[in-house]
Amino acid sequence: MRADRLVQIILLLQTRGRLTAAELAASLEVSPRTIQRDLDALSSAGIPVYADRGRAGGWSLAPDYRTRLTGLSPAETGALFIGTTEHILSDLGLADAAASAATKLLSTIPAHARRDADLARERILVDHADWSGGRDAATALPELQRALWEERLVRMRYGSGAGEVVVAPLGLVAKKNSWYLIAQRADSEFRTYRVSRIRHTAITEQGFERPAGFDLAEHWERSNEQYFASLRDTPVRLRVRHAVGHRLRWAPNAVIDEATECADGWWDVAMTFEKAYEARVYLLGLAGDVIVLEPDAVRQDILDAARALLAAHRTSPTP
Repeated sequence: MRADRLVQIILLLQTRGRLTAAELAASLEVSPRTIQRDLDALSSAGIPVYADRGRAGGWSLAPDYRTRLTGLSPAETGALFIGTTEHILSDLGLADAAASAATKLLSTIPAHARRDADLARERILVDHADWSGGRDAATALPELQRALWEERLVRMRYGSGAGEVVVAPLGLVAKKNSWYLIAQRADSEFRTYRVSRIRHTAITEQGFERPAGFDLAEHWERSNEQYFASLRDTPVRLRVRHAVGHRLRWAPNAVIDEATECADGWWDVAMTFEKAYEARVYLLGLAGDVIVLEPDAVRQDILDAARALLAAHRTSPTP
């Protein structure tokens, strides 16, 4: 709705300062022309938005203007109270602060919104931990967090290497039970370090500038895809019975490149597995519901494994 978008424009300008029409359009997923019309409407309504021209220009609110458009919808209130992950907050030393902030926030919202927050906390739990329960020891986390906040270079020893590396910390990512540091090296290369493998850290006195336009979430998603794509080196072509075709999506670290439904109740599927061994192990589990067409090496590997399985069961005594 346009009214919601106008409120979001005001809040974005209030919290972020000067923004270009293109930046507002990207944040709100509309066209720059739509943003221009919205800004004109705000100005006509008496909201003190103004434009600075030039290369460093953009749209701003008058410095002394502050809106009180702080009401939260029921959906927004629920969203704030669902996503809390206790062990991540604890790692960052924020567990007590989060509980205090939740209490303060609840006291400021209307009764109907408070009820939605209580319902969300009582009925929905986000648990990012593995079933195994094991967690990495991230002893370097407090130092890395401080270096992030202060934008200072970090000297560290990583893994089994004897030497030190100097990096500019750009972000920390909690993935299930592990923490990862995203950092930039002196050669401008971005690297991902598992925090539990960092053996020593020392914050230097030297500051750094974050790369312009760096977005932690986008970088993490892109680097993950690149990493897993680099591991996949075994393309296969399959004939898969329609009833079990959906199970191909469960193959670990494999992707379905193409799938064509045939008239005889089967699918022609092109996939890429991490290794030939992974393809053999997973596809054997589908037994007679999948036929490997290509490559010949994987097809022969599965035939050999199936013959060995049959032979073992023929010669082994029944318990």
